[in-house]
Amino acid sequence: MRLLLRAPLTALWVALLCSASARAASQDVAYALIIAHNGGMDRKQAPLRYADDDGARYYELLAPRVREAVLLSVLDDETQVLHPGLAAKTRPPTRAALKEALARLNTRMAEDRARGERPVLYFIFTGHGKRGAAGEGAVSLMDGPFTRTDLFQGVLAPSQASFIHLIVDACDSYYFVHSRGALPVGPAHAEAVKGLLATRELERFPQVGVVLSTSTEQESHEWSAIRSGVFSHLVRSALTGAADVNADGRVEYSELHAFVAAASQGTEDVRGRLAAFVRPPALDRSVALTDLSTQAALSYLLVPPGVEGRLWVEDSRGLRVAEFNKERERSLVLALPPGRGYFLRTHGREAAFNFAKPGAVVDAGSLSWHETSLAARGAIQDALRDRLFSVPFGSRFYRGYVANLELPPVAPEEGPDLSP
Repeated sequence: MRLLLRAPLTALWVALLCSASARAASQDVAYALIIAHNGGMDRKQAPLRYADDDGARYYELLAPRVREAVLLSVLDDETQVLHPGLAAKTRPPTRAALKEALARLNTRMAEDRARGERPVLYFIFTGHGKRGAAGEGAVSLMDGPFTRTDLFQGVLAPSQASFIHLIVDACDSYYFVHSRGALPVGPAHAEAVKGLLATRELERFPQVGVVLSTSTEQESHEWSAIRSGVFSHLVRSALTGAADVNADGRVEYSELHAFVAAASQGTEDVRGRLAAFVRPPALDRSVALTDLSTQAALSYLLVPPGVEGRLWVEDSRGLRVAEFNKERERSLVLALPPGRGYFLRTHGREAAFNFAKPGAVVDAGSLSWHETSLAARGAIQDALRDRLFSVPFGSRFYRGYVANLELPPVAPEEGPDLSP
């Protein structure tokens, strides 16, 4: 791999991030409410293995970026070992706990609005979902299903957030947000049910953007090698910065959508293929899902032009925190929590790195690469191992993909010329 970045350009990149941070930090404040539950809604749904792991990793991803992060989950023994101390910060995923958390966050966000700030809420669910007989979707809490009616009436309608990023990784997740197609109910009730569902459509909530694992009646899938749901792994990789195609430090909905499509394109002929549904808030279709430049508690891995192909970052626990297939010409920055060791890996090779302090920048061009010292972990499914991230992601893929979507493209890259 030939690395083209030089140290002065690293400093220039950091200066650009800091200037963007000064513009954005005074406006947005963020909160995260994460629900993760392995259990199902009936005996036909076998318990999931990694929904609690996904909840813990969403928490670790977002906690340094928000004023308050709430995790509603019951972490199993293995997950507690990997995330020591986190179980003490969680509450069980029940209706009562959800109601209490929403009330507290809404109070804080109302206070933010009174001060002239713009509060943003991440509402994330990972676990089992199911479409009911009347066409209404639901996700599973410990004490029963949480339906689309509950979502719209209990979460979206009373929310004090200026923007809500709704991220759902569950089977039939499309029907947790949308009603679609003919409803399997008797003729005498069909029109009444359709009318009721129509009052809960997203058009009534222009501040809500959605990222759903399935756009059809489809299952979501887990991958044992990375202890994660496949879709959640792609979303977290994107939000870490891998989807920032124009290198402005922001990840917009169109970038995340294209990134997920590129990452899963090679799996379209296997059972693990994805059919994600992504829709930005109608109020601002270019709003960022995350702005890496505003996160002072994070540090940065700068991957320069000249590095290409499939790479991933694992931390000292062996958890894969980000993955991507990079076009040679682009540069990217990954925002990562400091305080632990990391490995940048590709097939057969690895480079160790860590961050001296929050805000530190590591240039991948300065890393020393060695033959991989550890074998692959877990029972890797060949289709996912070999075909996920088999398509490079960058401006070429992004332009072609977004041209077919009803999403506004990001602005052209205006960063420094990083060519030699």
